[in-house]
Amino acid sequence: MNTMTDILGVAALCVLLSRYFFPPMISFVYALDSRYRKTIKPFECGFCLSWWTGLVWFAVEFGLYGVIYGALCAIFGALIDRYL
Repeated sequence: MNTMTDILGVAALCVLLSRYFFPPMISFVYALDSRYRKTIKPFECGFCLSWWTGLVWFAVEFGLYGVIYGALCAIFGALIDRYL
């Protein structure tokens, strides 16, 4: 149960970061309006950020099983991003 909570927590946190924290911060650093700049893929995509964060987090914690948990984290991140 604790692992499932970790997966959902990492996925939700990554979606929040990719939606509301990184785009304004990147626009501020580059001093560009967000409509006229290219996206920086791992930081502005909830699926990508959930995958890489989940992979690193769970690979350190669970070893090879961390890849499976990272994939679940990416799937839940995409579902959270789309439906919530």
